[in-house]
Amino acid sequence: MFLTTILLALFIIGILIFVHELGHFLFAKLFKVKVETFSIGFGPVIKSFKKGETTYAISLLPIGGYVKMAGDEPNSYQGYPYEFLSKPNYQKILIVLAGPLFNIIFGFLIFYTYFQVFGINNIKNPIIYKSEIPEIQKGDIILEVNGKPFNGWFFLQRENEKKDIQLKILRNNDTINLTLKKNNVFKLSPKIEPIIDNVIKDYPAYQAGLRKGDKIIEIDGEKIEDWSEISNVLSKKANKEIKLKYERNGKIYEVQIKVKSDFVEKKQGRIGISKKFEKFIPNPILAFNLAFEKTLESSLLIFKTLIGFFTGETPLSAVGGPIMIGKTISESTKIGIDLLLFLTGLISINLAVINLLPIPALDGSHILIFLIEGILRRKINPKFYFAIQLVGFVFLIILMIIITFFDIYRILMP
Repeated sequence: MFLTTILLALFIIGILIFVHELGHFLFAKLFKVKVETFSIGFGPVIKSFKKGETTYAISLLPIGGYVKMAGDEPNSYQGYPYEFLSKPNYQKILIVLAGPLFNIIFGFLIFYTYFQVFGINNIKNPIIYKSEIPEIQKGDIILEVNGKPFNGWFFLQRENEKKDIQLKILRNNDTINLTLKKNNVFKLSPKIEPIIDNVIKDYPAYQAGLRKGDKIIEIDGEKIEDWSEISNVLSKKANKEIKLKYERNGKIYEVQIKVKSDFVEKKQGRIGISKKFEKFIPNPILAFNLAFEKTLESSLLIFKTLIGFFTGETPLSAVGGPIMIGKTISESTKIGIDLLLFLTGLISINLAVINLLPIPALDGSHILIFLIEGILRRKINPKFYFAIQLVGFVFLIILMIIITFFDIYRILMP
């Protein structure tokens, strides 16, 4: 199982690196730049073959990849028209930008596929369980949204994100019309029965005998009426034992469960159960819009996290490296192929945004240098160019070592 997980993680990372380098490669070919090597991975070459002017290789270390173009470094540039540095600045920028761009497009396509194949979660129960809005009470039933029959919380949230909406609710046999202000839908929670829909194998709940269809009624003496209460209780019980009562076929059972901690931050408790969602497959236009929104949202979130890392708001220990990516992939395979597909889309977007950072040795730094050269209308000193790229490469190696240390620490710590 461990070997399978490693191979799967390497396969996914390999695909994403291939997509990234393919972007550089195709745009280099588009602008008639001679490509000497197209490699997946760094270090010693494991397998290679040559076709035309290009050597295609798989290298030992699957933590990156590269496209080696003729004349792509000042010390190897000889002035031939097929060399990378001979090309106009806009072409060089597009060649460098193509890698991250292909990862973003690939992430978008994965999200689109996810929505079209696995659908969207849509809770259709119109009963409100919690409300932070005085005009709306627990037990109210949503009948209509903007004059149309209520058809699920997904559509309610999507409508309310854009504007105020009109609700018709039922309370004690009386109908009430009211306005729900923009984004206030997130102050409401639907009633979700605490019935298990899925139990992940090898997790505490499965080991304790819980199965799909069991209804959780009590945890450590606290009565459970709604799924949100399960989440609230377990969030405080990481690495602790709990007494859990559940109902199956009219009989009550009690079990002792040792709660696992969240495998990333080790703070949230998890026992490996999930609630039931009603799914629907969106039409192609809605799926396109959702995929675009998720791509944009993911990009901004990753960018904000990285900015927080450099400003000190995000601790270095919260940043995951290759080992944590592998661990996350391992956990997602236990839950389902849908989560694994979604995670692959997120990693692809992550790879794109990181590469766009203006850190020496990353694509973003090359783009910045070419932009500066365009503004100044002169080339940057080759020695300075080489020096900052070398410093950037050393910085990234040191950073990767530190992040890997924290990855191992997070996995091994209690």
